[in-house]
Amino acid sequence: MNVQTYRILRCAAGFAPLLLTGCGRAPAFDVLGSFFPAWLVCFAAAILLAVICRALLQPRVEIAFPILVYPSLTAIFTFALWLALFR
Repeated sequence: MNVQTYRILRCAAGFAPLLLTGCGRAPAFDVLGSFFPAWLVCFAAAILLAVICRALLQPRVEIAFPILVYPSLTAIFTFALWLALFR
């Protein structure tokens, strides 16, 4: 092997442990014997919260771009639930 290949392999071996630290245990829920990731539970709860917000806002406020607003609300609720419950 030449020097450059050896240097690349040595750097890759040095960075591999840093990249593999994300492969730890992810939070999951056991539902009837199946494990569901925690983000999926947060996403389902966020959809319900977005539907509730829609029901509360629709009679009072006219939403200009609902195709952008409701998915954005869902994303905000998902991230907020994840941070509040699992971080």
